Amino acid sequence: MENCVRTTCNGAPNQQQLLPVELWDHVENCLFFSQAVQLLLCDLLLITRTSMWQQQINMSQPVNSMHQASPLELRGFQQDLSSLRKLSQTFRPAFRRVFLHEATARLMAGASPTRTHQLLDRSLRRRVTTPVLKAGESDTHPGRREQAEALLLACRYLPPSFLSAPDQRVGMLAEAARTLEKIGDKRTLHDCQQMIMKLGSGTTVTTS
Repeated sequence: MENCVRTTCNGAPNQQQLLPVELWDHVENCLFFSQAVQLLLCDLLLITRTSMWQQQINMSQPVNSMHQASPLELRGFQQDLSSLRKLSQTFRPAFRRVFLHEATARLMAGASPTRTHQLLDRSLRRRVTTPVLKAGESDTHPGRREQAEALLLACRYLPPSFLSAPDQRVGMLAEAARTLEKIGDKRTLHDCQQMIMKLGSGTTVTTS
């Protein structure tokens, strides 16, 4: 951060004439970029750890079993999640990813599904009205990606008692698929389509 600010100041034309407001704008832009990169890296690490855990589930035996992550895997996930929580305290866009990854951490640990369901539900809440944000503020409400990912996690891993009837579950996955297609997430869209096919054929979803 210090180097970034120094570079910005050194590269500014007519430094002696640079107004304090303009200088602060440069600093804010630099800070925003730095935090955005941190969010991207934290999220990518957590997504990668989740993907590796899901691959282990696919290879686990018996096929209907839930694979609990190892202590080493859980510790690494929690460390990255802690970094995301800390970032969300000062960078509001990171907040919308916290609940989703917290729910994933509970699934990996084999924790009680009640709290996991609550966390996923927070990612599924729809915005009724468009919030009025002040200058410099960012919306922390879950976006379409978070809603789609929460639907996938709920349909794949939560016990049937926490979900709707099987035909309604297909509808939830279809909604997630439409969202993923709109935002261009082809990899997750493929996973979602595979889950829909397995539900239609009566195959257990957790083996996708």
